[in-house]
Amino acid sequence: MATTPNLGLPLIDGAMTADIPRDMNALANAVDTAVEAAIDDAVAGVTIPDASLTVKGKTQLSSATNSTLEDRAATPKAVKTAYDEAVAAKQLGVEQKANVVAALNSIGVTASTSETWAQLIPKISAVIRATGNATATQVLAGSTFSNASANGLTGTMANRGAGGTVTPGTSNQTKAAGYYSSAINILGDADLIATNIRSGVDIFGVVGSLVEGKTYATGTMTLTSTTPPSMSGLSFRPSIVLLKLNNGNPQTYLASYWNGYFNIYYSSNLLNYNTFTINADGWTFAYNMAAGTLTWLAIA
Repeated sequence: MATTPNLGLPLIDGAMTADIPRDMNALANAVDTAVEAAIDDAVAGVTIPDASLTVKGKTQLSSATNSTLEDRAATPKAVKTAYDEAVAAKQLGVEQKANVVAALNSIGVTASTSETWAQLIPKISAVIRATGNATATQVLAGSTFSNASANGLTGTMANRGAGGTVTPGTSNQTKAAGYYSSAINILGDADLIATNIRSGVDIFGVVGSLVEGKTYATGTMTLTSTTPPSMSGLSFRPSIVLLKLNNGNPQTYLASYWNGYFNIYYSSNLLNYNTFTINADGWTFAYNMAAGTLTWLAIA
């Protein structure tokens, strides 16, 4: 029997008796056998490589969502898991954006949840983080401040105004704690020295050495024969005045005043002259002595 050149299908020749069902079945079986053989031969010669990032091919399915492999294909289950996590992350991001926006607005930085993170991040970066260790008692009452621990704190230190002047007295004085807009001036006295304080008395840490007695003053002056001596500017009214003139001669003048009595001695001679004038702060001796050095003593 003759056959086709490619698949070897049977051909009907003139000597054959036609039987359509038989011949059609025979043709179908011949085609089926030939095509199957041809496909088997073709497939047997084909090699499919494993798929990669650069080569098409066959790959294995995987439901893992934490793998780093690049030669697997994700299953719908893996895609669903990743999708659920992405949705949760998106929701968390929305919530956190709301928190960030609220925080920015609370410190005076205008922000909205409609802004993208790309717009919000520069605003966050521009916020200056508070530092320092100031406490409420170190900041004026009503003033707000921030430190390294918190923001929006309010001071409690009282504002006392100008510092003013403190005059020492017989009792302790207290300047209340707080803020003073100027220096506090505490008065001092140049007379606060030991010699002005009774012996054994302690005044502001200065222990006195003064032994009480009559107040007196003494000094010397140079006279000419025409200059009556006098003294003023004392801190007391004298009750006793003693004068002694030494002019280099054997004879010496001595003059005294005591409670209204006057005596003048020249050498050993007593001369009575009403020549003393007593003032509130000194004395005048209206008698011309000889030229020389006069030493005087005035006692209260």
